[in-house]
Amino acid sequence: AAIALIEGNLRRQIAEQLPDAAPDFYFIDIQSDQARDFDRVALAQPTVSEVKRVPSLRARVVAVNGTPAEEGRTTPEIAWALRGDRGLTYAATPPEGTRIVQGEWWAQDYRGEPLVSFDANLARGWGIGIGDTITVTVLGRDISLRIANLRDIEWRGLGINFVLVASPGLLDLAPHTHIATVRSDTAREGAVLRAISEAFPNVSGIRVRDALEQVAALLGRIGTALSATASLTLAAGALVLAGAVAAGQRRRVRDAVVLKTVGATRAQIRRAFLVEFGLLGATAGVIAAGVGTAASWGVVTYIMRADWVFLPGTLTAVVLACTALTLAFGYAGTALALRAKPAPLLRNE
Repeated sequence: AAIALIEGNLRRQIAEQLPDAAPDFYFIDIQSDQARDFDRVALAQPTVSEVKRVPSLRARVVAVNGTPAEEGRTTPEIAWALRGDRGLTYAATPPEGTRIVQGEWWAQDYRGEPLVSFDANLARGWGIGIGDTITVTVLGRDISLRIANLRDIEWRGLGINFVLVASPGLLDLAPHTHIATVRSDTAREGAVLRAISEAFPNVSGIRVRDALEQVAALLGRIGTALSATASLTLAAGALVLAGAVAAGQRRRVRDAVVLKTVGATRAQIRRAFLVEFGLLGATAGVIAAGVGTAASWGVVTYIMRADWVFLPGTLTAVVLACTALTLAFGYAGTALALRAKPAPLLRNE
């Protein structure tokens, strides 16, 4: 039950959520003097429904509250953010979909001390908060950014997200490029890509669907591995169940002989035993459902760091399969018990 629910949640996260939320294209290396023309050309395509574009710089975090990054306190899960360059942008207003969990966004006409909107998850791992400073190196120059607010970032949407969003004023004077996402009709993706590539030869277009197909293929292999693991688990459970049936076979043979002797028909005895095994299988299935649900919730939530969703259909299939397997073994044991000759057993009794 746990493995089935974990696999189901993985498939839902990748196969259902990402394609709906993801844009069709990423375009990178858009020069600042091309930005407005890029928007115009992209929106002029009849199948394009949305264009989002933001400035893009590369920055390396070199210090947190004056402490060198390599000496800073962090957790293993988020140590990656202190290694290598990070994406950095600036904005006067909160990007669409921004969820501020602490602090406030700066005024639209703000031109004071450089501020930054930071990832709330990284802030917790680094042990920092509102008012603390992050020093980054941009084009060889160290810039101290004071944290004005913390954001809860939804990375799985595949939209444009930055760990660091700075206030405008200082960074907009630095040389930088832009990146953009484009949504269009899937059937006309090729035409959109050709039109933009011809207008801006230096701009690179990345088709998101290709990346998603690779992810889907990887998920398929993961699903196969999980299914194989589930099969082994089921096989082990079947062996235990078969052993339990075999251990009670002598009692069932004796009961069947006594019942036949006092006048019970084979059909009555068969129904009585199948009710017993059906209740046994249903009870085991309900226990498996409860324990498996709790286990899958813990794994998906705390280990995979993903949103867990209850899948009643998957769990029902597990319970029904457990009950059917128990009934199958029970029926086999009952058939053997009904074939036993009463006379030898009654004489021994």
